[in-house]
Amino acid sequence: MPLDAVTVGDSVVDIVIPVPRFPSVNEDTVEGEGMERRLGGASNFLIQASRLGLDVGLVDKVGDDELGGFFLEGLRGEGVDVSRVRVEEGERTAHCICMVDESGDHAYISFPGATSDLTPDMIDPDYIQGSRLLYLSGYALKRKPTADAVLKAVEVAQVSQVPVFFDPSPVISQVRREVVEAILESSDVLMLNRRELELLTSNPDVEEAVELLLGGGVKTIALKLGEDGCALYHSAGMEKIPGWRVKVVDTTGSGDSFNAALAYGYLEGWPMGEAARLANAVGAVKATKMGAGRGVPTREEIDAFLSKHGLAFEGFGTP
Repeated sequence: MPLDAVTVGDSVVDIVIPVPRFPSVNEDTVEGEGMERRLGGASNFLIQASRLGLDVGLVDKVGDDELGGFFLEGLRGEGVDVSRVRVEEGERTAHCICMVDESGDHAYISFPGATSDLTPDMIDPDYIQGSRLLYLSGYALKRKPTADAVLKAVEVAQVSQVPVFFDPSPVISQVRREVVEAILESSDVLMLNRRELELLTSNPDVEEAVELLLGGGVKTIALKLGEDGCALYHSAGMEKIPGWRVKVVDTTGSGDSFNAALAYGYLEGWPMGEAARLANAVGAVKATKMGAGRGVPTREEIDAFLSKHGLAFEGFGTP
């Protein structure tokens, strides 16, 4: 069955540790409040998109360890197609320690795994061609050969006129420049925050950085502004979409939830401004919850938020 959206790489399990604050200097100690395994990486987008009603799938590798089983079982439980995820014997699954402080901000320590060894031969052109959208994260571009696998998926998408949604992530400055340029040239929608915009362009001026990207081939830029919402930039100009002030518990995955909702609205044929309004709301709801993965908002939670704030979207019914 054709899928609405497919993503490549970034299969990661998060080990979430709430802390009152982040350690700052040598021998500085903070007391954690326990730890919990959660699905992370690509799962944030996939699960949120699935909960919004999209049929989604993943192309990647995990190890044959306990974390790999945990990751696949969690995605299957959310209706995500994992038929193109290979379990590699003797390899470990990528994982990440995620510390979350009392203000909801987070810091990461990552441990690479099987996803770093995804090769271009694992990209099935029919799987990409049969989807309606290809979603990519900068985290999948850090290392060869996974970056080359992503580039192959992008080439297939271009030939098949499958739109590409790209979130460069904070690691984009560590990605080979030729890879970054190839992805940007193929991106229909670029989703990022101010820090990532500067990292991507080496330009601290927002307007100048946006012009550089639009001039380089990006069709639409969704600049995420936290509680201030987002700004949409395209050839016709800029549109500011207001956000929501909520009691922040954990911002982990808020950007991914925003991305999934933006993709949902796009695939539903909504104007981008309308899709961005939904994305702002979904991202805000996520910020009120601890952890990502299966901790992203449910449809019931999203509907309750929309109802509370008097928001309605045509065609946004029960999936």
